[in-house]
Amino acid sequence: MAYTTLDLVCSLFPTFKRGTPQQNPADTVIQTYLDNRASKINAVLLRRFGEAISAAGSLTAWLEALPQAEDASNVLEEINRFGAAVTLVDVFAAYGVSGVRDQAVKVLVPTYEQLWKELNALDANGRPMESGPYDKLFDPLARTETPRPTLEGIGGAETDGSTPEDRGENRAFGIDDVF
Repeated sequence: MAYTTLDLVCSLFPTFKRGTPQQNPADTVIQTYLDNRASKINAVLLRRFGEAISAAGSLTAWLEALPQAEDASNVLEEINRFGAAVTLVDVFAAYGVSGVRDQAVKVLVPTYEQLWKELNALDANGRPMESGPYDKLFDPLARTETPRPTLEGIGGAETDGSTPEDRGENRAFGIDDVF
């Protein structure tokens, strides 16, 4: 089950003409590339979100039940499309189609690698991160990163000996609290 279509992948190659007797590679071969990339995407989803998928009963049921299913589907489609296109570049190069290498190096490969790392929650150097940018799409209970500070406090030297409650602050502990 691919997340994208032949038409969308082939649209990344405007000079590629489909539907002719000389078409190389054939649509069935390109569909195999789509399915292969979709299988790799599924493997990442199962590894990263296996608990949520298991609770839903199946990968398909889980994807359909996501609160933002359309957004999640769009992300998977884009990753699948660019992944298949990267594979197709190598095939075109083998057939002697000129110009695809430049397009691949400048656009297709960097875009795919970025999308793949984001789905996998890998940083720019390929190291695992605590969470990825798509985690909230695929698991509503995923950790939410925020730029807001999580801990606040007063160092102590700037207090007058009163407690946080005396100063009208909502803090659990103060420098002069005695337990």
